[in-house]
Amino acid sequence: MSESNSTGILPPAAQVPLAFLMSSFAFAIMVGNAVVILAFVVDRNLRHRSNYFFLNLAISDFLVGVL
Repeated sequence: MSESNSTGILPPAAQVPLAFLMSSFAFAIMVGNAVVILAFVVDRNLRHRSNYFFLNLAISDFLVGVL
């Protein structure tokens, strides 16, 4: 009996562009969040209690991009 829900292996012609796209997304996530973290560290005017939430989001999202 054939499995209709099975996950097949992608051909190499599809794996390479997909890997490049996913790597590009991860790099963009890391760069964007690094800019937010750097802005928070450099600019003292951003260090308000309400902005610490955004810093924590940027740090956690940066770590997700690293993974």
